[in-house]
Amino acid sequence: MAVRVLLPALALAPLFVLAAALPAAAPAAAKDITAQVTADTDLGQRLTAVCRMYCLGNRARSTLNQVTVVRAGPTAFHVSGRATLINHQTVEPTILFGAEIGGFDLFLYTVTIDATGTLDTPTCNLNVDSVRVLDDRLGLTDVARREEGKVYLVPNCQRLLVGL
Repeated sequence: MAVRVLLPALALAPLFVLAAALPAAAPAAAKDITAQVTADTDLGQRLTAVCRMYCLGNRARSTLNQVTVVRAGPTAFHVSGRATLINHQTVEPTILFGAEIGGFDLFLYTVTIDATGTLDTPTCNLNVDSVRVLDDRLGLTDVARREEGKVYLVPNCQRLLVGL
């Protein structure tokens, strides 16, 4: 399996690639690192780019819901993440004869992306174990399946995992 360097254009892998390089909790204890990932990485920008490519509606947006890391062995970490792509189209109200009429949601639905991977700290390689798309009204399931089994380099992951 070829190792690929993390590319900004990837649609689903950013959900957890950057999160994988951040510190994990003690063995067998999952650590929620969502706030740290949001503050210290460009994952929010990457999710926004994904939403621009796939989301529908004039108020579409993406949200990073959760990223967790758990030690899986002396040099391995399991990483899991969840993001939502919110598809939202609104029709603005209109003023007619001085009265506001209308204004409603044409559609509002959420597509959830769950991703898991395994980070090998000596090589900084992250293997994408699974990507699952829930309530897929956007046709992302096939894109997600193509990500499974890929390996991404997480630059300088040892620097981020010092002391674990």
